[in-house]
Amino acid sequence: MESNVVVIISFAIYSLFIIGTGIYTTKLRKKTDADFVLANRELGSWSASLSASASSESGWVMLGLVGMAFSTGLSTAWVIPGIGAGYLFNWFVIAERLRKATSQMGALTLPQYISARFDPNSKMLRLIAVVIITTAMLGYVAAQMNSAGKAFEVTFSLRYEWGVLVGALIVLAYTITGGFRAICWTDIIQASFMVVALVGMPFVVLSNLESFGGAMDTLRAADPSLLTFTGSNVGFAMFGFVIGLIGIGFGYPGQPQILARFMAARDKDTVTKAGIISFIWFLLVYVGAIAFGLFARAYFGDIADPEQALPLACNEFLPPVLAGFVIAAIVSAICSTADSQLIVVSSTISRDVIPFFHKKPATSDNSPEAFRKMQLLDSGMLIVLALISVAFALTENRVIFNFVLYAWSALGAAFGPVVILGLMWKGTNKNGAIAGMLTGAIVTVVWKNVTVLKNVVYELVPAFILAFLAVWLVSLLTRPRVTRG
Repeated sequence: MESNVVVIISFAIYSLFIIGTGIYTTKLRKKTDADFVLANRELGSWSASLSASASSESGWVMLGLVGMAFSTGLSTAWVIPGIGAGYLFNWFVIAERLRKATSQMGALTLPQYISARFDPNSKMLRLIAVVIITTAMLGYVAAQMNSAGKAFEVTFSLRYEWGVLVGALIVLAYTITGGFRAICWTDIIQASFMVVALVGMPFVVLSNLESFGGAMDTLRAADPSLLTFTGSNVGFAMFGFVIGLIGIGFGYPGQPQILARFMAARDKDTVTKAGIISFIWFLLVYVGAIAFGLFARAYFGDIADPEQALPLACNEFLPPVLAGFVIAAIVSAICSTADSQLIVVSSTISRDVIPFFHKKPATSDNSPEAFRKMQLLDSGMLIVLALISVAFALTENRVIFNFVLYAWSALGAAFGPVVILGLMWKGTNKNGAIAGMLTGAIVTVVWKNVTVLKNVVYELVPAFILAFLAVWLVSLLTRPRVTRG
């Protein structure tokens, strides 16, 4: 009982520190729309890199990836080359181009960039982008609330439903007050906690096993496929499994919460340094998560929910104070993604939907009164969206890994090709962008829900390829004809 109290106290200290940091950033805020949405485009290399990394990985890595490594073994490592390529492409090909383009256009959100790039007068173009972002992001945030429920349930014996609500309240406490700047500051802390936990915990578990060789022997005896790079898959199933995991990397150029960090970076030099920091962070976190999953399987054997392996190990091996802080690291991962996604959706609705009901855009008026109205609108949207996500998280679908991959695919396939071609090919036009967004979203949903298709390969791979082709072909077919005199 006493140890559980210590865990709760150390976790509470962390939570209050995070909330306090977020609230402190309000002193640095400038009363402008650009500050609330993009921290006035002033992010340095450390804040841009760690915030982008933490917001993209979340409970998916701390609980979902650990759970997959626990269940399927070494074959999970196929995510590393694909996601590593996604990181490198995003930072060294996309980031600077997007930062420069959105700064010149004055675009604060992804739909605003798409609209400004292809047709500022097209309501259809912006509406499609908003609907896809809102729908996918709410599912994504629900997965984070799902993670919070599981973490609190196994650590504090708190009912899953109450864990979901506590996670939502922590996120709202600093997101509403500090906006994007608060999110990025707290992400630095959260990303640091994540890397310490996932680098340290494999060594903690291994020290409680006979030896590394003994751990491998235990895994081999339990299931030889745990120590192969193909798992239990053979033939075409093996090909689909490997391509599916590598293909997760296709999603990075289309994630609004990541692209927002590129848009908010201070300058070109910041982007270059941030890319290096981010890639090193990724390697440490992913290798640590997979190693921990394997060692935890060797120690615990089978458990009811593999996605709870990390909280279980904290309670098993760590002193209560440290256990509380590692649980805080798990919640850090959850918060760092949920806060980013909530502010992306609320900003998108506030700036890309509601202005259509007024004669002039809300962001065109920079008066103090207009700013206060926008702030109230943002706060209201954040609360409503958080409540909707909590409702989704309370349903019976509680497999984090699958939940996140579905939303990741929809966003990556719908926006990745549009962003890449929009930045790198002048021939991309409005019709191509619309075709690409619709193709990416529709193929994701269809592929995911047709058993024959989803058993072949992860839906993001075909959805991204087909969306890329749709943007390119439709842009070519609908480009203005050049007449010769």
